[in-house]
Amino acid sequence: MRLARLLPWAALAAILLLAAWISPAWPQIASAPEWSADGEATCIKCHGETRDRTILFTPHGVKGDKHTPMAQHACEGCHGASPRHNDARPPKGEKRPPTDVVFKGEFLSPVEKRNQVCSNCHNGGEHINWKGSTHQRNDVACTDCHASHVRSDPVMAKKTEPQVCFTCHNQERAESLQASHHPIREGKVTCSDCHNTHGSGGPKLLKEFTLNETCYACHPEQRGPFLWEHQPVREDCSTCHQSHGSPQSSLLKQRQPFICMTCHQTSRANHDAMVSGGQQLPGAGGVGTYNMLLARGCSNCHSKVHGSNAPSGGMLTR
Repeated sequence: MRLARLLPWAALAAILLLAAWISPAWPQIASAPEWSADGEATCIKCHGETRDRTILFTPHGVKGDKHTPMAQHACEGCHGASPRHNDARPPKGEKRPPTDVVFKGEFLSPVEKRNQVCSNCHNGGEHINWKGSTHQRNDVACTDCHASHVRSDPVMAKKTEPQVCFTCHNQERAESLQASHHPIREGKVTCSDCHNTHGSGGPKLLKEFTLNETCYACHPEQRGPFLWEHQPVREDCSTCHQSHGSPQSSLLKQRQPFICMTCHQTSRANHDAMVSGGQQLPGAGGVGTYNMLLARGCSNCHSKVHGSNAPSGGMLTR
């Protein structure tokens, strides 16, 4: 008898537990995406201009590849299921409701929502460090750099990539105009040769874990190991060099001998006679007269400033 009285309460408890389990999932079931049945044909009715249709001739528009947005849900593969936008018939002069995801213009979607669309496909390889990266923390959207509705994305071409980066990195743009610079504007070197813009385990979004390792990718002759090491070189190339451009030769931060004297201050007295004709360093009235230091460069004698393997190269002279 007592068990019979408890059964209705047990049944009620089971119903309540079932309702609590179903309720969080119910909104998802109720709001299942309503994709357009006609695919891109629905969009092209209004968006038929060349700039819109060009996506059909890009990697994103290859219908034969099941991984592309066009092969999945056409334009809505990126812009999201948008029945309100597709089915709306607003009065003349009024605009339709925006698509679920808007990448440009008046109804711009939040950065996180736009980037999520891209990361649905681009989430491995060089993109693996995107979360927590400098660009991600500064709310940079993928479409701030990339253009998907063009045949050739400017940021993916060596000749035009720097101009995309320079829209934000003005200091680096100015440095690239200096007399001594990496051949970025000449199209021989580009930003992504050194930086992984989608995130990196190293500083400054560098491809390698250290600046030196990044530099050695193009300058392997400076890697060593050397019999005679130059300590600042082993520590950090930026001790002497300015990566993006400098008014001094060889991307130096200062001209010789001043760049050397920042560390080798005890050498000043020994070299005054050679550097400034027996007087003080240049700038105090001295005029260089020693032929071996023509133009007053320490590297005229110490030519192996990055390191030497010569048995008698302790002073990096050979």
